[in-house]
Amino acid sequence: MTATGNRELVTISCPHCEQETVVSVPDAGVELEARRYVALYGDYTTVVCPADHKFWVYFC
Repeated sequence: MTATGNRELVTISCPHCEQETVVSVPDAGVELEARRYVALYGDYTTVVCPADHKFWVYFC
């Protein structure tokens, strides 16, 4: 993990193609869950991998 200001950068695999993508997360201790589809609730960020796949990373 790398810190940028008050946020952390974490590498996560794309659920479509497994390519690694860097994601900014709110806290160092947060657990991440990558999903192919958006859920109706929860804290998340939208990510696009190098292969142009869109997915959602949820902070648990």
